[in-house]
Amino acid sequence: MNLETMGRKKNNFPFDDGVFFILNLIERYGHKVRVVGGAVRDFIAHREISDVDIATTARPEEIIDICVREGLPALPTSPEHGSISIGLRHKFYEITTLRKDVKTFGRRAEVTFSQSFKTDSRRRDFTINAIYMDKEGRIYDYHSGIEDIRAGNIRFIGSAENRTSEDYLRILRYFRFTAAYGNYRCNPEYLNIIAKLKSNIKILSSERIITELLKIFKISDSYKIIPPMWEVLNELFSLKFNSLSICAELDIFESLSDLEKLAMLLKFSEMTDLVNMYNFPRSVREMILLQPVDYAHVFLKLKQMKKEYRVFYAKFFVVNLCFRTHYSKANAKNLLQELLEFCHSEYANFKFNPNELKTYDLTNEEFSSLMKATKNFWLNNNVSHCECKEFARKYIDENCKKLFDSSSE
Repeated sequence: MNLETMGRKKNNFPFDDGVFFILNLIERYGHKVRVVGGAVRDFIAHREISDVDIATTARPEEIIDICVREGLPALPTSPEHGSISIGLRHKFYEITTLRKDVKTFGRRAEVTFSQSFKTDSRRRDFTINAIYMDKEGRIYDYHSGIEDIRAGNIRFIGSAENRTSEDYLRILRYFRFTAAYGNYRCNPEYLNIIAKLKSNIKILSSERIITELLKIFKISDSYKIIPPMWEVLNELFSLKFNSLSICAELDIFESLSDLEKLAMLLKFSEMTDLVNMYNFPRSVREMILLQPVDYAHVFLKLKQMKKEYRVFYAKFFVVNLCFRTHYSKANAKNLLQELLEFCHSEYANFKFNPNELKTYDLTNEEFSSLMKATKNFWLNNNVSHCECKEFARKYIDENCKKLFDSSSE
């Protein structure tokens, strides 16, 4: 069986030919199979569809056997939890056996396999993520998830406290889905439950926490979800200040990447051992560790740091100034513009090229002394490349006893 002989995809089936092929293939071997979760949710919500998750009654070994028979690569992603990835035309599709939780541990679950889609749906977190679709385009909605999508209602399946206690990452997931689909309207009852359970979030791995936060920050106006989730963030990072709200007021929130948003928030935290406690991406770690300075030294600081962090630091400097001095919005914007212009100017980089000194017969000691003096001159003055070159000429004349040969230029 191949893509060309798999049968015609129905017009009301919204996913790609590869998904249809896999559903058709697994059904051909006598198993039930449906698309589930975010792909179905986003189709109903008229959002862009990214990853497609597939649920089936077939057990992992049966999926692998099908792949062997059909000559398809199979990757055992997490076979103990029923997940196998099938390779098809340079793309992998994750297939998961229907499951039922036997035991939960707050960050993982012990499962048994099931033959019931309805049973499988009960172990999922929110109603909007527990909707299924078969290859004919038929929808199976066991918990009124479609109604909740249309109403912008983020609702746990069953007891919110039980669902949260099963996996404490669902605390952060609740805020992410509320930001993305719930118009930032948090359920007061859920917030009370989250407040009671928030200390347990620390049992999660730092990778899972950071990954979920970065997903939140990919949402365009996610700064709006920070106030209701403040207690949780403070539990994790001992925050002093909601810097992202100031970023929004200064119209710079959208210009920050998701990594920069995380770093901006964490720079206003109790940073004692913070970097060692969490496995932050390298760039976030380096941005967190950039030290604040006063205005008299900010241009020097920008010159000294890595080029890729200058714009972020300029924004942090202004936000930090607002935090410490209640700087007016208008003045802060003007100052930020000044700093950003500097970051993109010729004055921000030391571009003096040692090859320009070939006309001088300098010893290694003289050359080293010249380069150090010229860079210090650049660091301590708002000067261009040409001015650095002129300084170097004078330095050689006065300190190295060499004369500039204009004819050699």
